[in-house]
Amino acid sequence: MITAKDSEFHARDPKEWRWTETTPLIFSVPEAGILGNLYVAARPNLGVALSAIAVAQGFCRQAYEMDFSDSQVHLPCPDNFLKYTLENGLSVDLIEPPKEYRFQYEYKGDPSACAFDLRFSSIHEPFDCLDPKQNPMMEKPGGHSYDSRLGDQWGNKSEDAKYPNGHYEMIGHVTGELLLRGKTYKVDCYDCMDHSWSRRTEVSKRSVCFLTAAFGEDYGIHLAVPMDVGPDETTYDGFRFGFVVEDGETYGVVDAKVDGATTDMLPMSAHVTCTDTRGKTHEFYGAAVGGHPWYNFNPSHVCFQSLMRWQQGNRIGYSEMGNIFGLEFLAERKSRHGRER
Repeated sequence: MITAKDSEFHARDPKEWRWTETTPLIFSVPEAGILGNLYVAARPNLGVALSAIAVAQGFCRQAYEMDFSDSQVHLPCPDNFLKYTLENGLSVDLIEPPKEYRFQYEYKGDPSACAFDLRFSSIHEPFDCLDPKQNPMMEKPGGHSYDSRLGDQWGNKSEDAKYPNGHYEMIGHVTGELLLRGKTYKVDCYDCMDHSWSRRTEVSKRSVCFLTAAFGEDYGIHLAVPMDVGPDETTYDGFRFGFVVEDGETYGVVDAKVDGATTDMLPMSAHVTCTDTRGKTHEFYGAAVGGHPWYNFNPSHVCFQSLMRWQQGNRIGYSEMGNIFGLEFLAERKSRHGRER
C-alpha cells in the first residue's frame, strides 16, 4: 500500500551506490499532436541526478526531428524528493503527496525554446504493482517470476530484504501551459506518472510496453506488457500487471492482450482487451497521432513512444503508448552481428 511518505526518498543502505528513485511525467496537447515528457532519476548515495525534458509535435522518425530536447546527467542530487529545483531549470513540488504535483521548467539556454508550468492531479489512489492486494497477478507465476525485460524497478520484486523496491502508478489530469519555440499551448490532458525506488542496475536488457488509455476524469486503463522483437516486427508478450480506474475506484487486471503495428519501431496502432477483478472486460483501439524515439532519458535505453487516439465505443481519449527497449536488447536481436548468430 502506498502512502504519502512514499513520495520522499526511501530508507537505504548509504553504501549502495546503485540506489535510484525516479519520477516521470507524460503530458500532451492532443489537438496539436504534441507529446511531452519530463524525467528525473536520482541517485542520492552518489549525490547525482539525471533529468531529461523532451517535446515533439507530430511524427518524428529521427531524434533530431524532435522539437525540443534537454537531457542532463550528473546534476547535483536534491536533498529531498518532495520539493526541489534541479540545475537544469526543473522544479518539482508535491502539493499533496503522493497524488498532486506541480512541475515548472524553463530552459536555461533559451527560455523561449521550452518552458512549462504543469499540475498533475491523480484521479485515483496510487496503484502499487508489488502489493498482491492491489495487483492480483502477484499471486500468479506470470505476475511475479523474474523477467529481465522488466528491469530492477518495474514488476520484479526484490528478493533481498535489505534492498526492498517499490513502484506505483497514477493516471491523472495534467493542466497548465507549455511554451515551445515561442508558441504557447494550453495543456489539458490525462495520462500516467509514476515513482520507483530500487537498487537499480542499468543492464540495457529491458523490453516493456508502458500503455495508458485515459478517457477522462472517470475512466482509464494502464498496462505493463513485456515485448519481443524480430527483424520486422514488435510483439506484445502477454502482460505483467495493470489496472482499471472507473469512477474513482481501482481494479487490478487479471488478463490482457495487446496486438499492434509499428513503423520504424514507433507504435502506430493497437487493439487492447483486458479483464479486471470484477470480471468486466474492456476493449479499445488506438491509432497514433504523433510519435518519436526518446533516446536520452536514459543512456542505455530508448522509448519509442506515440500519442495515441484511443477509442472505446463512443468514447475518445488521448494518452501515451511507450515501447521501452534496452539498446543491448535491440542490438542482440536486430544488429548485423546479432542476426548472424
